Amino acid sequence: MGKPASPSARAVPLTVDIEVRLRDRNQLTLPDRIVERMHLAPGDRLVAAFDVADPEVVRLRKIRGSYAGIGATLWKDEADVRTYLEKERQDWEPFPRYAEDGTRLLTFEDSKRAYPQTEVTWDRYVSEPKLRWPKCDICGRSLALMGRHTDAHRSGLLDERGVRTDPGQKARSRRRVAKWRRSVSARKRR
Repeated sequence: MGKPASPSARAVPLTVDIEVRLRDRNQLTLPDRIVERMHLAPGDRLVAAFDVADPEVVRLRKIRGSYAGIGATLWKDEADVRTYLEKERQDWEPFPRYAEDGTRLLTFEDSKRAYPQTEVTWDRYVSEPKLRWPKCDICGRSLALMGRHTDAHRSGLLDERGVRTDPGQKARSRRRVAKWRRSVSARKRR
């Protein structure tokens, strides 16, 4: 038979069970052994986790005083951190940041700057998509698909006022407007 293990070679117990008593006003005093092993000090805050599936067990967990530096090894450099944060912030936004053609849509702060004549509140920004659309540098129109609009300016399909220059499109627009005017006047006669 082998020699018995020395006291220093014995494994440290993974759990520590110590009886405590619940006092008046639902207070517990943690024994010194637990306080030392949890590295607690007066003023530290703890979370008591209670699972309804196991109602006889309560787990205590120390709340960190600061989370500064915990991600120091996760990123290579500051640019890597900024890239990560930008991606995270995009996930926080309740709206897409880009239109389907790649146009960058306005943030709430950008919207307030782009529309100074409008009282842009958070509620309006949320409910009115137009307040998220950028303005064209050429004609000043607000459009969600600014990339397509700018391409139309470059190709000559739109003039500097944002009006179509295509004769076929102008004719279709005139017919549509005339039809609309006829329907409005017919409603008024009734």
